[in-house]
Amino acid sequence: MKVWSLPILTAALAWPSAWPSAEDAPVLEDGLAVIFQSAAGGAADHTVRPHFMLYVPEGRAASPFISPGPFTAKWEGVVHLDLRDRFIFQAELNGSLKLELNDKLVMEETGTGGLTEPTKRIRLNSRSNTLKATFKAPEKGDAFFRLYWSTPDYGNEPIPPKYLKHTPDEKLAEGAALRRGRQLAAEHRCFKCHATDAPGKGMPELAMDAPTFDGIGSRRGAGWMAGWVLNPKKLRPSAKMPAMLHGVTAEADARAIAAYLSSLKSGLPVKPVPVDAGGISEGQALYKQLNCAACHTLAEEPLAVGKLPLGQARRKFGEAGSLSAFLQNPQAHYDWIRMPNFALSQAEANSLAAYLFSVAKPTKGTPLEPDASLIAVGKKRVASQGCLNCHSLKLENTFSVTAISDLAKGCLAESTEASAVRFGFEEEERLVLRRFLESGKSSLGQASLAEFALRQTADSNCRNCHGQMESVPPFEALGSKLKPEWAQKLMSGALGKRPRPWLHARMPAFPARASGLAKGLALLNGHSPVTPKEPAVDPEKAEIGRKLVSANGGFFCFSCHAIGSLKPAQVFDAQGINLAEVGDRLLPEYFRRWMSNPLRVDPQTKMPAYFNQGQSALFEILDGDAEQQIEALHHYIRQGDAMVPPETPGQ
Repeated sequence: MKVWSLPILTAALAWPSAWPSAEDAPVLEDGLAVIFQSAAGGAADHTVRPHFMLYVPEGRAASPFISPGPFTAKWEGVVHLDLRDRFIFQAELNGSLKLELNDKLVMEETGTGGLTEPTKRIRLNSRSNTLKATFKAPEKGDAFFRLYWSTPDYGNEPIPPKYLKHTPDEKLAEGAALRRGRQLAAEHRCFKCHATDAPGKGMPELAMDAPTFDGIGSRRGAGWMAGWVLNPKKLRPSAKMPAMLHGVTAEADARAIAAYLSSLKSGLPVKPVPVDAGGISEGQALYKQLNCAACHTLAEEPLAVGKLPLGQARRKFGEAGSLSAFLQNPQAHYDWIRMPNFALSQAEANSLAAYLFSVAKPTKGTPLEPDASLIAVGKKRVASQGCLNCHSLKLENTFSVTAISDLAKGCLAESTEASAVRFGFEEEERLVLRRFLESGKSSLGQASLAEFALRQTADSNCRNCHGQMESVPPFEALGSKLKPEWAQKLMSGALGKRPRPWLHARMPAFPARASGLAKGLALLNGHSPVTPKEPAVDPEKAEIGRKLVSANGGFFCFSCHAIGSLKPAQVFDAQGINLAEVGDRLLPEYFRRWMSNPLRVDPQTKMPAYFNQGQSALFEILDGDAEQQIEALHHYIRQGDAMVPPETPGQ
């Protein structure tokens, strides 16, 4: 999904003079147009959401730009099909929902948490079918809805995002400009210097830190630090750090700051890593296995495509041992670093460091040789240049700035000569930042984890692996698939073991983002950020489920899946996850949908379909009824480690 589409950002560029007309925009873009309006009044918020689902906990805001509490959300767009078909629609909701398709009312329901009655079968045309819907939140309780469709060929499923489109307009451009400005303000740590009235539990990115200066001299090369301090964007065009040094003394000041920072040692010796043929070969294979190329390039110079160059590795880290230590724990000195944690062993990190050092260019220029006087100058510069507003260090901070008032001056000035703090903002970035600071700043107090998930999954390049690498599931399914508690453990690196250790692909951890991402993806997909308590396991149904997974009259599930301590009997193609882990992992609704038609959910899966048209081939168990058999399987797997393995052949 695209968080900021090019036409919308192009429209934002034109503010405040004029927005482009509809004729200037592409006909259709991904996602649906949504208008959020608080029941308490105030301005409406226009945005784009990837699909037709929503969950807003009671007392929270549906959007960061409206007041918390009851609200109305209006959705508009088209269902864009390749072939015409006949569909039944059904919703699970708490609130009221009115749905129109091709200007005909097809659903008008009020729900209190359960499924609505299904509609009649409705024919949708190939290409575009207009969709309009209005959801009104309940006066009390969490507001949510999930809209499903089904055909004679498959059961209830959320409408896949690839079929949902909308036409861009001026209001959407305005909403995108506000969000873009909000994101830029948070990413560039504007409020580390400038005061904000936002409460502590507002926009999660307000908590973003920067690398600590403690012990940085043991982690970074002095020459690289001098170049970075002087002009961050020269080394990395996407850098959020501003250039703080200007004029004839800028280069000398940068060297002094680097000299002081290089004197801040950790006291721990750097373990040497040999850059030899064996390590280089293993590292090259690991670089490919982890899909490092999704975010990086091996080039030395920065590229405009957004990938970070690794050709600076020698200059930046100084020694392969320092790079290895970083790769083993990227968050050790910077919680919000974009680099995820792959839980590399020391041997893996050593080989990857050896490979990156082998392809990196040697250090250029005159080595920086700090002396006491240069270090003293650098210490004063660090204290006075604003470094300590973002970076932590036990040193008095003597830098201060005035409140944001005149948006034509300071960091947002048209001329870089007018500001001592130069972020290198493009014209579009200055425009949307000004727009946000003028009319959207109060939104900083709203967390809106659904939008946090949209921002952070785009920023973390999740789609460069999900749905692209073999056996890595499509990204679209994750929020409606995983229980948020389990997802948080996965993304924070707290699971302790990999769910599928036999796969080459490896899910990395994003510890600082894990909680917000897990809850935000659930909310975005119409699910609670806390998994609702499930009914107690029914022992009789669980025993039927045990029979169903067996080889004696069952589906022989343990041919590919382990079940607790029982290992897979005969993996033909791809091993499956241990069934004892499934209950804690999957949302009940997803489990039922997955069992009904695995290939419909994930075309890459090797899992066969055991049910067809509501029946299975095991007619002697629950009369072959698919719904009852899947329910029995769910009760069985929910037992987790307490599951009694099925009988094996011959027992």
